[in-house]
Amino acid sequence: MDSTRTYNTIFTYGWHESLAKQFEPYENLGYIPMRIVRQGRGLYKGVSGDASLLLELSGSFLNLQDLGIQQSPVVGDWCAVRQYASDRGRIEAILPRMNILHRPVAHDRQGSNGVEGSAKLVAANIDMAAIIQDCRYDFNLRRIERFISLLHADSIPAILVLTKIDLVEDPEAYRLRALARFPQCHVFPVDSISGNGIDALVEALLPTTTTVLLGTSGAGKSTLVNRLCGQVVAKTADIRTQDGRGRHTTTSRYMHLLPNGALILDTPGIRVVGMNSSQELVHDAFTDISDLSHGCRFSDCTHTGEPGCQVLQALREGMIEQDRYFNYLRLGQEAQSWEEVVRQRKQKKKAIGMLQYRLRREGNL
Repeated sequence: MDSTRTYNTIFTYGWHESLAKQFEPYENLGYIPMRIVRQGRGLYKGVSGDASLLLELSGSFLNLQDLGIQQSPVVGDWCAVRQYASDRGRIEAILPRMNILHRPVAHDRQGSNGVEGSAKLVAANIDMAAIIQDCRYDFNLRRIERFISLLHADSIPAILVLTKIDLVEDPEAYRLRALARFPQCHVFPVDSISGNGIDALVEALLPTTTTVLLGTSGAGKSTLVNRLCGQVVAKTADIRTQDGRGRHTTTSRYMHLLPNGALILDTPGIRVVGMNSSQELVHDAFTDISDLSHGCRFSDCTHTGEPGCQVLQALREGMIEQDRYFNYLRLGQEAQSWEEVVRQRKQKKKAIGMLQYRLRREGNL
């Protein structure tokens, strides 16, 4: 299949030859490939180069969803679409995903936020995540650490963008503090109003790649998106001057095409960053602690008091920051709670899906 000739500017949105190969069975059925760039209540916006359609789920797709065979589409997914009107189509299938970004969850005392069995999917096929931190009001190393742990679990590399540098006396000090804690991350201090630092960030956003923006409300994501796009594409609102907190001006997920050909996915602000990954993945995200643990006397060392623990030895010698160590333990405990919630609710979710499938087949749903 000559995918270059067939799909034209679809490559702008990240289409490549591997996807074209996976799509061949659907092409034979007369379907078209589209990438979801916006997600609403039961409806999606899909693009295929210069064309765009309003999409809904087909009946067969809903049946597979009820049986747990198919997951709901999310922004970033590549889909096989059957077009039935000039501006409408139905999603018949989702192409295999490169990766999936899960929503951070806020745990209650039982470790659950009411999510049925697993964390909600936010986006798919993400090349990179930009963690947005407000230098003036909300610079928080522990929160950055949470984001990095979650992104590590989803196999998504991260960069750190420090916004509102015009409101602090020494922006370089914040960059150095972040680099000292996260030496593996590229750090970009920016002022989205004046444009200071934006050029360096744009150079890191490569054409046809997809970067998702993650941060708390008021961190400056929407203002940054407008600066990157060169026009107002996202609503912004004033923040409280006493603490810099903002309202949720972004209420849905929308993928924007930047002038340099990169793709930016704007997401609603996050109030609380809870854990939705396993203890093992949290452990792996702290690479310095993980490397040290290989030298512990016991293979199942918890690093909380066992003899011969290399992690505790490094802590006593100042090789690991005390704050980083305690955050490592805290995130591990939250991940353990999340694993228990998933285990207990998995069977319940499966039973509900089977019931929905039977009702739909019998015409009662």
